[in-house]
Amino acid sequence: MDVDEVVTEVATAVGLAEGESGIRDILSAVLAAEPAPVREIARLAELPVPIVAAACNELRRHGIVDSKRPVHLTASGRAAIADVSLAGGVRVTCPECGGRGEIVPPELAGLAAMLQAVSAGTPGAKAELDQTHCTVDTKVGRVLRLQRARALAGQRIVLLGDDDLVSVAVAHYAALTGSPAAVRRLAVVDADPDILAWIDQQVAGTGTTVETVHHDLRRPLPASLAGGFDVVLTDPPYTVPGARLFLSRAVSALVPEPGRHVFFSFGARRPDETLLVQQAMAEMGLLVRSLTPGFNEYLGAGVLAGTSNLYHLRTVAGARPLIEGDYEGPLYTADNRAAAARPYRCARCRAVSEVGPGARWPQIAALQAAGCPACGGTVFRPMPLQSRGGRGVAGGAQQSRRVRADGAAREGSR
Repeated sequence: MDVDEVVTEVATAVGLAEGESGIRDILSAVLAAEPAPVREIARLAELPVPIVAAACNELRRHGIVDSKRPVHLTASGRAAIADVSLAGGVRVTCPECGGRGEIVPPELAGLAAMLQAVSAGTPGAKAELDQTHCTVDTKVGRVLRLQRARALAGQRIVLLGDDDLVSVAVAHYAALTGSPAAVRRLAVVDADPDILAWIDQQVAGTGTTVETVHHDLRRPLPASLAGGFDVVLTDPPYTVPGARLFLSRAVSALVPEPGRHVFFSFGARRPDETLLVQQAMAEMGLLVRSLTPGFNEYLGAGVLAGTSNLYHLRTVAGARPLIEGDYEGPLYTADNRAAAARPYRCARCRAVSEVGPGARWPQIAALQAAGCPACGGTVFRPMPLQSRGGRGVAGGAQQSRRVRADGAAREGSR
């Protein structure tokens, strides 16, 4: 079995923007974690779940991955991959922290239990705001990361969006460690009044005052918040416009001096989108102090395997926002879905047809009634939208990835 040849064929069939290296990442993840569900393989490979599922299906056709679930290699596939792998299935991730970099000490066990109860009553996630609540371990992990970065005690902290309730975690952490006055200022800006009301309830009695501000970040920050903070935390919509807007507001919130902190949670995107986000960071004067892949975990399985990366950014002299006034453009993943046609692949001949606004077929039913223009087939599989972060090339026969037939997964979901 020639692994290089298989990788080339699978990369071509799946149309992955990362090319053959992306398929090798998937194979390495399978080798390290097998047997494991697709979601776990996607998390390790840092690729969207539908793409990993498509790649695994192709690898099954080549006899590398076994036909039975969860995902695991065939005996011949394992032997072939082991022949070209330096460390085989050796696991090098820290077993204590799972690669996150922080462990929860025993004395903070009570904090996790308290946050579990708080999370159980959190208002339901609003899909139209791209809300997806993070796990309790992630809440605690973010607080510990602040502590380790010396971005907690004595700091003025603002959260731009906080359906993850990290402000509540900070307030209870301060109370538990006997230093409720250690945080100089703690504020939350959110467009969801239900989240703000819940935060107000949960921090009562902790000794830490949390300013909750109902505000849409499409508008500039209120004067009372602009230029007044040392630390910003934000987990924006996973779109390039969302990143640019929220990072701009973050810079606007910071004291205009170098060395201020931004903790930015953002899911893995296709390479060109990731590059655009990182270019925006550089243009704003934000340098990357650290990047921890898969640091954040979210409730429910999303397209991005329920995880996102955590960037720790620091400002340099002259840092400035890219967006200063009102913003009226697309922001949430739903904005992209409403405006974009979607590619569908014929199950018989693999030809790709566009369906949606401005396309030849406005609805999938119209395409099914007409039949595939290449072969007449009537069974089609939806493919990820280019504008929503799909990782292949939009249109053309090379974009042949499989996604769930119901098309329910959001590329921008976490």
